[in-house]
Amino acid sequence: MPVKNYHLLLIEDDIPLAELVSDYLNDYEFAVTCVHSGQEAIEQAQNAAFDLILCDIMLPDIDGFELLPNLDIGPQVPVLYLTAMTDSMSQIKGLNAGAADYILKPVDPEVLLARIRANIRMMERRTQATSLTLGNLFLDKTTAQATYYGKRLDLTAQDFEIIWYFAQRGDDIVDRDSLFEDIIGRSYDGKDRAADLRISRLRKKLSTVGLEELSIVSIRNKGYVFKYWAHLNNA
Repeated sequence: MPVKNYHLLLIEDDIPLAELVSDYLNDYEFAVTCVHSGQEAIEQAQNAAFDLILCDIMLPDIDGFELLPNLDIGPQVPVLYLTAMTDSMSQIKGLNAGAADYILKPVDPEVLLARIRANIRMMERRTQATSLTLGNLFLDKTTAQATYYGKRLDLTAQDFEIIWYFAQRGDDIVDRDSLFEDIIGRSYDGKDRAADLRISRLRKKLSTVGLEELSIVSIRNKGYVFKYWAHLNNA
């Protein structure tokens, strides 16, 4: 019997399909929790930690696209949409919503297993890495130092922590709740500006030395995103 290394949440209202997927994945290194509605998924995500989410889109009580922002999961948890919606606009919408992958039904079980494992490997590399190279930006977590075009940046340990945090998340928008829990170490109460002040100080420092492309941009009513990814895409 394989060791259950990863906890997966499967959100699928087609019960026979959900049972087939659960039974198949449970034969490998996965322990699968299966729910059949968005509300059940929200409750499970509040009470347990998951390594990956498999989510149908056409759920009985909520659209899978709308469900994703309501799930209490960290930004490092991959969400894979498993759906029969084959049009390109739905796929684009799913990926723009923050999903790591979009898998069309019917899917070969071995292909599904491979896609799940690939996304988990990617997640583990992002969370366990001690250095990152993004274009001309190099981040060394062991020394908390950053260099840009070969020149060391004058950053405090807190500054580096913020840039490292956002660099790992690509061009995902990070909401304030996640930011507070991961950077400040406590839940966001709706009023605490500790994270905003740290980002504001970093933004001013980078602007002063002419490195605004490395800044953290505020997205109204959503959170923050690392501006450098857009700079890389346009380079």
